[in-house]
Amino acid sequence: MSAGLGASALRVPTAAEQDALQLVWDASFREDDPVGFFSGGWSVQAWATQTRVLLVDGQLVGVIAVRAEPAPDGAMPARVALDVDARSDALAALLVRGVVDLVAGAEGALARLFVPGSARWLQPSVQADGFRHVRTIAHMLMPGSAPTPPARPPDGWQIRAIRDGEDARVLTALNRAWEGTWNFVQITPEMLQADLDGQREGMLLGVSPQPAASNGAWPEGERIVATCHAVFEPRAGNPDGAPRAWISNLTVDPDFRGRGVARTMLSAGIAHLRARGATSITLGVDADDPAPFRLYQSVGFEIASRLEAWDSPVTPTDRRP
Repeated sequence: MSAGLGASALRVPTAAEQDALQLVWDASFREDDPVGFFSGGWSVQAWATQTRVLLVDGQLVGVIAVRAEPAPDGAMPARVALDVDARSDALAALLVRGVVDLVAGAEGALARLFVPGSARWLQPSVQADGFRHVRTIAHMLMPGSAPTPPARPPDGWQIRAIRDGEDARVLTALNRAWEGTWNFVQITPEMLQADLDGQREGMLLGVSPQPAASNGAWPEGERIVATCHAVFEPRAGNPDGAPRAWISNLTVDPDFRGRGVARTMLSAGIAHLRARGATSITLGVDADDPAPFRLYQSVGFEIASRLEAWDSPVTPTDRRP
């Protein structure tokens, strides 16, 4: 295939092109991040709210995906993929500019493009288009040989799985804990339900006894002060070939931080996964946030790959009539 532009076009994909779109997506990310790309991949159609495909001489070779759900800073996340045999500076530049156009069309104020750390074909075009590197997300893996750290909940605390009827309380706890963190987007009930689908037993809660408030603000009973979602999906695989197992939504209520709660919840999540048959365990973490990064390293997680975040403000000239 020609490495130039050829007869190229960016357009909305048709229903008949969805399978080809996913194939290009998977192949591109498998090439750029073979460690971070777990067996089974992930669906671009499920993640993105808007997509465009790049065709060269009538063949689908590239994909632009944008999730038009801006973070509080106005950023809309985006990713691009390009067939390995079609990679060139010209096509990379076309995809990057397409990201800005798509975010502008969705009334976004900031395009946030996530780029695998090893995607050398893409990074020069990202920089040339005026994007600025803002963050590095580390994909970490804890090998099966690492020991399971002990979980020691504070006196009176309980670590247990989510119960029926608790979803709304858990959603409130998650959003309270994540609020103010980088790239935070308010979690919706639909997003939580998607995470819990088939994985409820792994949503672990740290709860503490709570006296009733004198003003009636809350009843006497348990307070959810921490979460850890230990997800086990043996039909897929971790980067090392072990059954797919990962930690997400490790959170601690702001009022309870600095007491070792995060380590306790993480340990409980690891123990839960290994009890279900997991060996290695993965997670993603903001590498520029030192506290959680150090925590994960201290129990045996190691960096397997990196994902870089690049931002570009969307200017009035980007908004086409």
